Amino acid sequence: MEYKVRCGELTPEQLAAFNQSGYSEKFIRLLVERGIDSQEKADKFFNFDPSQLHDPFLLKGMQAAVTRLRDAISRKQRVLIIGDYDADGICATAILYKYLLTQRVKTSYFLPERDADGYGLNVDLIARLNEKFHPDLLITVDCGISCAEEIKFAQSLGIDCIVTDHHAIPEVTPDCTCVDPKFKDQAYPFDDLCGAGVALKLVQAMESLAVAKNYFDICAIATVADIVSLTDENRIIVHHGLQMLNQGTVPGITALAKACNIRNAIKSGDISFRLGPKINASGRMGNAKRGLDVILEQDPERLERVIKNLLYMNTKRQELCTKIYAECVQVIEREGLQNDSAIVVAKPEWESGVLGIVAVRLTEKYGRPCIVLGGKGEVYKGSGRSIPGVNLVECITKTSAVLSTFGGHAMAAGMSLPVENFDQFRTLFQTVVTEAQKTQPVENCKYYDFEIGAEELNQKFFNEVAMLEPTGCGNPAPVLMTVLRETKASALPAHPTHTKFDNGQLKFIFFGGAVFNEILAAPCSKSVIFELQQNDGTHPQAVVKCVIPFAINDDEKALVLQRYLHDELTVTPDQDLQTIISGLSVDRSVFIDYYKATLNLVSSNNFCPSQLKLFAKLVLPEKNLFQFVFCFAVFEQLGIYEVVRNRLHIHNERTTELNKSAIYNKIVNLNQAE
Repeated sequence: MEYKVRCGELTPEQLAAFNQSGYSEKFIRLLVERGIDSQEKADKFFNFDPSQLHDPFLLKGMQAAVTRLRDAISRKQRVLIIGDYDADGICATAILYKYLLTQRVKTSYFLPERDADGYGLNVDLIARLNEKFHPDLLITVDCGISCAEEIKFAQSLGIDCIVTDHHAIPEVTPDCTCVDPKFKDQAYPFDDLCGAGVALKLVQAMESLAVAKNYFDICAIATVADIVSLTDENRIIVHHGLQMLNQGTVPGITALAKACNIRNAIKSGDISFRLGPKINASGRMGNAKRGLDVILEQDPERLERVIKNLLYMNTKRQELCTKIYAECVQVIEREGLQNDSAIVVAKPEWESGVLGIVAVRLTEKYGRPCIVLGGKGEVYKGSGRSIPGVNLVECITKTSAVLSTFGGHAMAAGMSLPVENFDQFRTLFQTVVTEAQKTQPVENCKYYDFEIGAEELNQKFFNEVAMLEPTGCGNPAPVLMTVLRETKASALPAHPTHTKFDNGQLKFIFFGGAVFNEILAAPCSKSVIFELQQNDGTHPQAVVKCVIPFAINDDEKALVLQRYLHDELTVTPDQDLQTIISGLSVDRSVFIDYYKATLNLVSSNNFCPSQLKLFAKLVLPEKNLFQFVFCFAVFEQLGIYEVVRNRLHIHNERTTELNKSAIYNKIVNLNQAE
């Protein structure tokens, strides 16, 4: 993946627009990049007055929804809320349920199980719920807009229905009151509310803004976790919601934050990366009720049990994701799928509940839309993630003839299909994506905002960046680049795969970056691209996205090659590395030659395994250092070589089928592509 600078130099006019602000030039560049190119826009951006929230009655269907719900309240009818099993659906359910309890309505809720019930509604589910709850009124939150037939069935049972959702509008919508900000034929000025945001607007319409503000805390969790844009009214909701959460308004979130070792005030990033995934884990691993309990439960002892269960499920989810991700990469590299316009992989054993997370990691790695499918029986279920410029749900819609169900957003979607349709779906989807990219070419790259010198990373700049909070989708935390020479990096004691270092002004943490410690310590220059996250104005945290070394000598280049072979170099190889890669041989006889040479070194005790990859040329002067690093990496991946406690063990009995190594196949595919 290539990194490019996003922000150009400011024009005199842009600087003049902020000449009375006192902002630094670097901070003005961040504002302009976000479309805030005047002091007037900046004043609005930094104004969190809740009165700026939009009139909920501008949403199509809202008046009818309010009228019907008020009628249900006055007649003491039974209301059933059906939500989704992710954090957004859980929070949307919590908002509406808590509100209806204040109205003394006989209210029940149901959160589906991902495997047993699937996404949204289905006829069998509605029949079961009707038998159990006998509702007079069914209200969906964060789902339902694609369930026209299911709503029709509910109505045939005598159940009135209101759909509140925020997903893309399908060709056919339910024949009932529907509230969704994605409808085009409405006056509502903001279309990126999450499902909980729509539930909040229903409460606002039912009562007032003052009452709706009581639910900002729950809505903030969903808004961040569901990755909708943190602009417009979402920014206001999350700002005030975070303040409420930090005052302890949701005891379960306070307890969960403590269990996650969040010692400072909860920020949007904490919801994105620490709290939200725990809540989502409940639905991904089969029991969304646990996530809802964290929001609703007040008893400390019960909360303790709930949170222990959530943490356990999240750990199992992480283990499962890691396993499936590794298997996906192996399939992709072996079959050369990384060169396709879109990547589609499937395996019956893969647990469908975690495939969205796996798809995110694959999209991040390969820079193209990815769909991962799995499941039991004759049906594949799965999730996809996209890249800017490719509207995923639009592309999937064009393959609907071979799908059973589908739905989602421009960047994320879910679907199910008969296993027998897999090959047809993959071919059709890749064709659709290829055609979409013809009209809107997609750059396979990432961006950082600009380069910044060590002297500019000062307290004034940190205080200014803190003003951007809450950050996230639509208002990202700054991603900056700075150049370092050699720096001492050390693995985190409790997490040895992560590393930390500093440049005198700022402390950096690099998740999964311990493998870069040698490169960081090398005397060559390297670009460090990092996200500047804020705890508060005085204690910023720099989270490293990647390290781009400028290797000078062969030893440094060997280190870089090693990281590349193991998929740990997250940027496009420079010209030097590309030349080295193109010179690598994949001939089996060459591998046998290097294997024998290593075997002789080990047997003669004339070998230092701790320096094998870096200094192989010193002990094998007649061999090519880079070819040796390549051969060693392949043999190690195949289990023929094993380094234990700084000692090399050679397992003669292991397979020598080179094409079983993803590293070997990567170089084969690159050579063939040339």
